[in-house]
Amino acid sequence: MMRCVLAVGLLLVGFGVGCSRVQIVREQVVRTEDGLAVPGPFAPRVMRVHPLTHTELDTADNARIVLHVELKDSWGDTVKGVGALQVQLRGSAEGDERVRWDVDLRELDSNVGYFDSATRTYRVVLGGLPAWLDKAVRVGEGSRGRIRVLFRTALADGEAVVLQDEYVLR
Repeated sequence: MMRCVLAVGLLLVGFGVGCSRVQIVREQVVRTEDGLAVPGPFAPRVMRVHPLTHTELDTADNARIVLHVELKDSWGDTVKGVGALQVQLRGSAEGDERVRWDVDLRELDSNVGYFDSATRTYRVVLGGLPAWLDKAVRVGEGSRGRIRVLFRTALADGEAVVLQDEYVLR
């Protein structure tokens, strides 16, 4: 596996009585061959589909899923993550069409665009729902299927990691 390591400098300023000092802290960022970049100790270790996830009709009367995904580090604190998000939808009845969405969170500008600071989750709006779910959202039926979310990322040493969770849509 080919990888290159980049050092990113962070500037920290400390103040003491009668003196001040500046300290440069270096944190490792690993880039793997598939483009994943993860800061070392605060890399996501746990992912969950947040209970804010729901279905709704938008202003143009289109059914959609509003997905909220939360990432946590090894200490249980909410963090941002760099990786590839895959959302799989399956219905509760046999024969229901399955759908998949891919969301690239490797580009930092688009990554930040998906992050909702108020909820500290990634908020992803998914349209183009299959007919069975579109109908369920419009008539307000109870169970609307299950989503499975996979988040592919890497640890600081470049080891690939897949975090996953499932959620029943209501």
